Amino acid sequence: MKVRFLVLFVGVGAGAAACANPLSTKATLATIDDTAAVFALTGAPESAPTAINITFPRAVITTPSEQYDVVFDIRHDSAFAYPPHAIGATLTAGLQLATQPYDAITQAPTTGYNDTLPMFIKPGDVLLVQSTSAQCATQSVAARTFLYAKVVIDSIFYDGATAPHTPRTIWYRMRNDPNCGFISFLDGIPTF
Repeated sequence: MKVRFLVLFVGVGAGAAACANPLSTKATLATIDDTAAVFALTGAPESAPTAINITFPRAVITTPSEQYDVVFDIRHDSAFAYPPHAIGATLTAGLQLATQPYDAITQAPTTGYNDTLPMFIKPGDVLLVQSTSAQCATQSVAARTFLYAKVVIDSIFYDGATAPHTPRTIWYRMRNDPNCGFISFLDGIPTF
């Protein structure tokens, strides 16, 4: 009789351990790095990328049929980053300026994102991006419906007077975590 009780107890204990966190999710994709340039929204050629998509990290054209999370513009001697709502798009993403250097940021904050107002940017600034991605729409936990990225502004070219045929351009580097709800910017497949 004691042996059966022990076997039953061990079986129940193993089942409880397996179900300890039914909402636990494991990341399957490594963090992604990208380096590119975007043009100013105002005055850019029609086929020029003026925004960033963090779901599939790349520079994209700002059109209604395209998914984008950050739109860039340069006016006179100032550059701006816009969340999609700030230019009238229905897409949902939020931005915030980081207070740490790009390489020191190992995880994204989960609060504090601005989804309606443009942000003044300059070379060296780091933008943190929180995007409501269509690929994460089926997640059952609200915190898992977001993707995160960090973007550093490497340089901004403003001067059309010295190079009249060169468009106003912003060069950036980006790292994103392509796993729904994960906030890590460390190398490899995230654990958090």
